[in-house]
Amino acid sequence: MIKKVFMKSLAMNKMILRQFVESMSDQEINRRIRDYWTIYEHLEHLVETQEISLRRVEIFIEQESPAIVPFVPDETPNTPAIRKPVSELLQVFDSFRDKQLKLIGKAPKEVWRKVGTHGQYSNYSFEILLRHTLLHDSFHMARMEQLWIMKEEFLMELNSN
Repeated sequence: MIKKVFMKSLAMNKMILRQFVESMSDQEINRRIRDYWTIYEHLEHLVETQEISLRRVEIFIEQESPAIVPFVPDETPNTPAIRKPVSELLQVFDSFRDKQLKLIGKAPKEVWRKVGTHGQYSNYSFEILLRHTLLHDSFHMARMEQLWIMKEEFLMELNSN
């Protein structure tokens, strides 16, 4: 049951992200507000973390006692000399998410019972990994929406991201 819920939610996030980003203009996607990441930078970060999430799913499937190395992103996103088009970023996100979903769908019950270790967390399991991935998507998509439609003076001062 929970497997289907996670798979459906992760698949829906992929569709929501694509529809959401494709509804914005390039100017909106690249607009810089104070010390906040741009929408483009949030999208780039989401793409970067999909590869990490995929690798973590693989670790849970492959290792008896999964050991996860923390990922700590830079405070300021890297700005490559050549920026990938938004359409390409969305395609890469979709590709990694599809690979994640395929592995999650095949993961036997034993994988769901495994307890792993993670340098940042007191306990870590396959379910926590998937929930974390889902909530991470949601956090960044919520921030992207704030940057897109909220008047600058009303943006929450949570942090620079």
